[in-house]
Amino acid sequence: MISTEVLEHVFDWRTVVNNMKAVLKPSGFIYITTRSRGFHYHAYPHDYWRYEIEDMEKIFGDFEIIALEKDWEDPGVFLKARKPTSWSPNDLSQIELYSMVVGRRIKELIGMDKAPLARRLGIRLCQSKTIRRIVPGRVIWALIGKYCI
Repeated sequence: MISTEVLEHVFDWRTVVNNMKAVLKPSGFIYITTRSRGFHYHAYPHDYWRYEIEDMEKIFGDFEIIALEKDWEDPGVFLKARKPTSWSPNDLSQIELYSMVVGRRIKELIGMDKAPLARRLGIRLCQSKTIRRIVPGRVIWALIGKYCI
């Protein structure tokens, strides 16, 4: 199974990851690339999470991790793991990920409607094509935080 640059855009990441693990045949491989903290906000149409190596170790602690590396070009991770023949899913409910919506690590799922006002406004500015044509990305970045370019 291959998932490239998808997990950061999925609101309910736990359900998606558990489903990916469940449908993979025993001894099957999973390959994942995803973004880490420090990578800019890039909603197509949403951008919720950032994953670190330590997060992937916890999330895939029930798999045999073959390779887990940082992306050498941009903040992100690469994972190659194998599903054990006697797989039993681990509990993902206590894992905290960095939320692009809130701007810190959280366990709960928080949608854009619950984001702090300044964060919502900043993200809206990042998404605005009109604003981006008028104001350089680095200026927006300096004004509202390092989550958009």
